[in-house]
Amino acid sequence: MKKIFAVLSLSLFLINCSETDVLIKTGKLEVTDLNLPHLPDGYNYEGWLLVDASYVSVGKITNDSINQNLARFSNIEVNDLADAQSFAITVESSGSAAPSNYVLLVGNFNGTSAQLSSDAEIPSGVLPLAKRLSAAFTVQTATIPQEDMGIYSENGIWFFKGNPDNRETTIQFDYEGLQYQAWLRKSYENTYYDLNMGVITSDTLSDNWKGFTLPSYQNNTPKFAGEDFLQQPSTGTTYPSNYFPLNVSGGEIIITPILAGYNNSTTPFPIYLLKGNVPENVTNDANQTYPLIINTNFGAKAIKQ
Repeated sequence: MKKIFAVLSLSLFLINCSETDVLIKTGKLEVTDLNLPHLPDGYNYEGWLLVDASYVSVGKITNDSINQNLARFSNIEVNDLADAQSFAITVESSGSAAPSNYVLLVGNFNGTSAQLSSDAEIPSGVLPLAKRLSAAFTVQTATIPQEDMGIYSENGIWFFKGNPDNRETTIQFDYEGLQYQAWLRKSYENTYYDLNMGVITSDTLSDNWKGFTLPSYQNNTPKFAGEDFLQQPSTGTTYPSNYFPLNVSGGEIIITPILAGYNNSTTPFPIYLLKGNVPENVTNDANQTYPLIINTNFGAKAIKQ
C-alpha cells in the first residue's frame, strides 16, 4: 500500500509541475589563470557567456576570486553553456545595468576551454576595449604663448600634433558609455608620482583638468587633451620642491577607463589600457608622435564543467 501511495504521489507531482520545472538542467563553469588587477570598492568583474552575440551572465569575479586564482559558477542553463561560442569579462560598477560596454577580455571556446585576452577577436564581433582604442602623444608646451616659448622646454604631454593653424588629434577612442583618464607617471628621488592629466570625453575637446598649467596660460589651452606641467596644483598631492616645471622625459603615459562614480585625482583606476614611455632624449616637437601600446598583460581562462 505504501508503494502505491508513493507512485500516486509522484504522478500527482509530475502532473502539477510544468515541463520546464522537471527537465531544466544546469551546468558549471570555472574561471582560472586570473591575471587581473584588484578593483576598488564598488567595482567588480563579471563573466559572460556569448551565445550568438547575446550576453548571458554567469556571475561576479571578485578580488577574493583573484586572490584564490579561481572563480566557480553554477546554476548556468545547460543549453546556454553548451551553445556558448565565446566568453567575455567586463568591468562593472556596483548596481549598474550589466553588461557595461567595458569589455576587458574575450576568447573563443576551443572544446570546453577559452583562453581570454585583451586583444582577441571573436566571431560575434564583440571586441575588447583595447581593440577599439589607439593613441599617440607629442611632447610640447601647447599653452605657452610664442613670446614665452624660450622659458620652458620639455614640460608638456599632448594628444594632438601640428601647429596652431593645422592641428589634428592623435587619439581615436570609443566613447560609447565610457570615459578615459590620462596620467603621467614620473619618478623623483626613487618615488613615483602619478600626475592626473584629466578625464577625456572627446578626441577633439580639452580634458577637464588644468591644475598643472599656470593660470596666466590656461586661456591658451587647445581643444585637445593634454597638460603642461608647470606648477604645483592647489589641490591633491603635494609634490617635492623643485619638482616643477616638470621635465617629462623618461616618464610613462597611461590611459585608464573612468567608470561611473570613480572620482580620484591622485590615484589611477587600476586598469591600464594603453601605455607608452617618453624617451629620455625627447625634445619639444609638435609634429613628432610617440605611440601608446595596448596593455596585453591581462588574461584569464574559462572552462566549461
